Amino acid sequence: MHLLCYYYLCGTKKKLNNVPMQIVKQPDIFLREPTSEVKLPLSDENKIIIKNMINLMYQSNGIGLAANQAGYNRRIFVMDVSNEKDNPQVFINPVITAKNNVKVGDIEGCLSCPGKEVKVSRSMSVNLKWMCEHGKEQHKTFYHLPGRVVQHEMDHLNGKLITDHGPILKRE
Repeated sequence: MHLLCYYYLCGTKKKLNNVPMQIVKQPDIFLREPTSEVKLPLSDENKIIIKNMINLMYQSNGIGLAANQAGYNRRIFVMDVSNEKDNPQVFINPVITAKNNVKVGDIEGCLSCPGKEVKVSRSMSVNLKWMCEHGKEQHKTFYHLPGRVVQHEMDHLNGKLITDHGPILKRE
């Protein structure tokens, strides 16, 4: 358990709304630990965590955030690739069911690896199965940027960082 989880889970029952979330950064080993499946229907605690993850993603100018990046070892990630930043999507217990064989390399950054950029080769599209906040199974194929974000966040849920994909690029 990460320190940020401690306040709520130690029996103090402090409101999770009052616990400030922070991005867990490399080299914190918490980012390498396996994440756990989430039981449905969602508990009030998990609903608050999701809400706070969305807020943290926006405050950090991110387009995706995995729960372990916020200090929770749950299989949840959020993303919003809209221009308006008003369309957060929530993915609970996501599973990649297929990947396109065509790979595209692009430079990625990461909220957990500030200041580092890596050229990462990812599938052009990815099929994902997940549960929504209402407990309904969802399926969708994500292409281009959304597909890249899904794969990036899935890496986090599996304990992998962008720095595992190759060398850190030097800025000119």
